[in-house]
Amino acid sequence: MKARELLAACFLLFGALLLWPLLTIANHPVLVGGVPALVLYLFAVWAAIVAVLVFAAVRRRGLENDE
Repeated sequence: MKARELLAACFLLFGALLLWPLLTIANHPVLVGGVPALVLYLFAVWAAIVAVLVFAAVRRRGLENDE
């Protein structure tokens, strides 16, 4: 899969994860380690976005160095 296709797919996936219907799943008065579930959900989605962008950047840099 090309980096551009990966980023487009991730944009759609992460955009969907941040829409209201999926946010309501995590929006319960439950504390996980003293932290609300919604905050943990948002942090996990944010961390996944960062990880995918780092992966795509490293992959792209590796492809540019091979040429």
